[in-house]
Amino acid sequence: MQARAARRWITVALCSAAAALMLGVQPAPSAGADPAAGRIIDAGGVRQWIACAGAGRPTAVVITGLGSSAQAWSAVAEAFTAVTRTCFYDRPGLGASPAPASSGRVTDARMQARQLHALLAAAGEPGPYAVVGHSYGGLIARAFAHGYPGDVAALMLVEGVDSAGGSSRYWTEAGQRIDMRRSRAAAGGGPDLGARPLVVIAASQPDRDHLGGPAYGESAAAIRTWKAQQRAAAGLSRNGLFVEARSGHVVQQDNPASVTAGLRALVAAVRDSDRLSCSAVWAAVQARC
Repeated sequence: MQARAARRWITVALCSAAAALMLGVQPAPSAGADPAAGRIIDAGGVRQWIACAGAGRPTAVVITGLGSSAQAWSAVAEAFTAVTRTCFYDRPGLGASPAPASSGRVTDARMQARQLHALLAAAGEPGPYAVVGHSYGGLIARAFAHGYPGDVAALMLVEGVDSAGGSSRYWTEAGQRIDMRRSRAAAGGGPDLGARPLVVIAASQPDRDHLGGPAYGESAAAIRTWKAQQRAAAGLSRNGLFVEARSGHVVQQDNPASVTAGLRALVAAVRDSDRLSCSAVWAAVQARC
């Protein structure tokens, strides 16, 4: 019963955050007793909204894509918290998080990883974590794993941005400029995950999405490059698994079952100290490995 209630309130929290954004208001910080509203916490020099639910180790931490709030993960929120304890959060200026103190400020994935680390500590959510990153969030996830290797039990990259190069120096998000050169450097050339479990979920049609296509554009050559980078990412760990889901770039919306299967496999590998392997489960969620 408690687990069902927790799954329900995390979905309410994500929907409440989206509604607040649409109305142009920010929810008031919670005293911690009302999880349905989540909490806005001041940590690492910024204020960010976070909501956590579920039980079990490791705690999954979900990092959203560029300009995207936690609401983009509402289709998998209940399923994730049924697998293990899961935290969703919004970066400054996104979803239910207050806007940055000043517009035009330059940030990068290393700084955002530090802010996330401080947020989790302030929220009382100990690691090590199963870090899940989508698109640009995948680059933050890499920076987090490189900067805090002892706090990362496993990693899942969902159509994650590669650390090797891109089309422009600066991206923008919530009035801030993201220095992509520094962001890619923050991944430390990988990172090298050793034998920690890693699941890489790539889209069969990365140019079919809701956000304008992958970071490298939508030409045939760019899509081939993007797909090759997704497959190569599985080599970051000696215990890595590459999966292609029948989906557009926003896999958690187009094929939520495949992303949930990825988290389930990741958590099981951590708990059982087991190797990831391809199995029949992927065909059932319209994915292959």
